[in-house]
Amino acid sequence: MVTFIEILNGVNEGSRLQLRDGMTLGRSQADIVIKDPKVSGTHAQVALDGKAQLVLLDLDSSNGLYISGRRVKKVALIPGVIFEIGRTQFKVVSVEEEEAGSFERLLTWRNILSAKIPDSKIENTLPSFEIERFSPALKLTFLRGIQADEEIILGYGPRTAGADSLDIELLDVDAPRDAFKFVALPGQVQLKVLAIGRVTLNNKKVSAETLHDGDMIAVGSTVIKVSYL
Repeated sequence: MVTFIEILNGVNEGSRLQLRDGMTLGRSQADIVIKDPKVSGTHAQVALDGKAQLVLLDLDSSNGLYISGRRVKKVALIPGVIFEIGRTQFKVVSVEEEEAGSFERLLTWRNILSAKIPDSKIENTLPSFEIERFSPALKLTFLRGIQADEEIILGYGPRTAGADSLDIELLDVDAPRDAFKFVALPGQVQLKVLAIGRVTLNNKKVSAETLHDGDMIAVGSTVIKVSYL
């Protein structure tokens, strides 16, 4: 039998991920990344106990592991067991080895859309804007929020960020559908706010500003540091 965990809620609800001895779970520095602000960078690790049974061990995380509302240090990964890490709930599932290859899946709205697009009758049209190079390139470092520790490097624009963006996706629950965009200027990049009042630059509400090295963009609980490369 092969052991999986199925995500029951949250960003990747419906995903099924195979577990192996030594794998780690966490918000950023882990084999299985959980997009949940209550999850530590490296939160828990899969291990074999004395009976060669897979267990999940808490790695001294801030918020621990929970079963039925009770905090535990270890979860026996037995089929049917439901446990929580942060605000995300998981169920342990097992399948026969020959089924394992087709059972695993990672569901995000991006790959669902990617699977649907080939079946859609959508005409390929040229973009209505001119693509321009960012020179120098722009680096976004997520300092706080659900995407903390992520980095994105942008080499061209315009680029749009938001909760429903196919470009720069913001996972913050308070992020607007269209939050802001980056536009190329000679030697710099301009921030254009699309959701006025919900996005700040260096703690100030703005509509459009030229970005400088070290500027901070905030949306909800997410803080993004801007750097030029």
